[in-house]
Amino acid sequence: MATASPSARPRAGLPGLRVDGVDHLAFVTWKPRATVEFYTQALGMPLLHAITATGWVTEDYPDFVHFFFDMGAGNRIAFFYYFGLPEEDAPSDLMHRSRHLAFHVDTEEELHAWRDRLKAHGVRVTRPLAHELIESIYFDDPNGIQLEITRPLREMSGIDARDAELTVRALADVAESPRPTVEALWQRKAELIRKEIVRKDTEVEG
Repeated sequence: MATASPSARPRAGLPGLRVDGVDHLAFVTWKPRATVEFYTQALGMPLLHAITATGWVTEDYPDFVHFFFDMGAGNRIAFFYYFGLPEEDAPSDLMHRSRHLAFHVDTEEELHAWRDRLKAHGVRVTRPLAHELIESIYFDDPNGIQLEITRPLREMSGIDARDAELTVRALADVAESPRPTVEALWQRKAELIRKEIVRKDTEVEG
């Protein structure tokens, strides 16, 4: 952190680009259960979302769960859990490539405008990648830090927080098995959802 000079003039922000509610610092974890317990219990950060991706960002490590904790003031910290990737076999640059900062825009037009602007400056940019919550483009800065520009595809609500809890519960069970797979995660999550429905129906009948 640095203290600005008294003579320094404030710099105008880039139009439409800001760090706010969906922006995060992300890291890799091989201990999903312990990580979730630490951030939710020891640090008191609510679990917000848990996004499961298959064949989405990288060809080398296509299956992962990306879960987010609320740091307050519109900031989030997030972790990737990669399926079938033991920590001892992970390449040394995996932590570096998965540490990134996201910026937020509101519209698809803004997202594509930034993609074109970056390309015009010779920056290698991914095609827009989307899942159920956000659409993003990724690129590296001159230091090799991964940056992201993202736009929301729908409102992130409390429903996502409950879904995240079920995802992490299923992930905690699957990750401790000898051969964790994303298919096993979906199956376990479906079982938990069915149990949840049965429990609610029983409460209504009672």
